[in-house]
Amino acid sequence: MKKLFSAAVIAGAMALTPAIFAATPAVAQGVNIDLLAGMEAEVEALVVQYADDVVAFEAAIEAYIVGSADPVTAGQAVINVLTNPKDDAVRLLLAENPALKEAGGRGLGAAIAVLGLTNPEAAAILQALVEASGDPVLQAAVLEGTETKTASLLAQAAPVVFRAGSGDSTPESPASPN
Repeated sequence: MKKLFSAAVIAGAMALTPAIFAATPAVAQGVNIDLLAGMEAEVEALVVQYADDVVAFEAAIEAYIVGSADPVTAGQAVINVLTNPKDDAVRLLLAENPALKEAGGRGLGAAIAVLGLTNPEAAAILQALVEASGDPVLQAAVLEGTETKTASLLAQAAPVVFRAGSGDSTPESPASPN
């Protein structure tokens, strides 16, 4: 019985080892820490630059992630800055203006929607990182951004259907019997 218990403990420890290392998203994804730190600094600069314009900040975050050569690391940088910025000034800006954090989350969500078409694997990883953040404000904003962008993309892709008579103003019979 003692050998069976020991084997079960060892098997359990081996099964949980990946979960221990997955606790840090950067470790789980094999992110280059120097690249991530540089991207976090760039995202913090965007927060400062667009502190007074949440609409522009939302668009800037979407463009930053979608235009990145490494959208997963860019998205991780956005999540890190929005949930735990390193710069005290950025932390203060986000604390004083919750709409700024929400706009960043919507921009991240919009980027996830676009990546869902162009790079589904990256989109899935980013969505998992958002969930792993445990930040309900960020999660709600990302969901809103994803839904809004998806609806926009679907509207753009929807085929135009012509229905006979729906746009034709020509009468069926002539106006005068000439």
